[in-house]
Amino acid sequence: MDDATLAVVIGDNIRRYRERANLTQGQLAEQAGVGTAFISRVERGEKMMKLKTLYAIADALQVGFDALVYQEHHNVSSQNIIKMLSNKSPEFISGVEQLVRVCIDQFDKEDL
Repeated sequence: MDDATLAVVIGDNIRRYRERANLTQGQLAEQAGVGTAFISRVERGEKMMKLKTLYAIADALQVGFDALVYQEHHNVSSQNIIKMLSNKSPEFISGVEQLVRVCIDQFDKEDL
């Protein structure tokens, strides 16, 4: 896994666990000893951190370190696709959906 993908995985996991804990980014930042802007950038996958900081965030979220670095392959792929389409028009997204359906149908026919 490359660094950019790892940053997205960690950011997505931190956001998910923060929301489950009903914490704001500011509250998590305070508990972990970092700034709110830092948490925001981490959750967007724009910023990596030292292991010490990752452990502090895991501790603040009351989860194991491994929970923050674990990658759910289907989840990450779906989120990457959503990010790619986030600024596209509804017409473009509809076209992509139709293209994906054609590809899936073809793969199903070929039994891949």
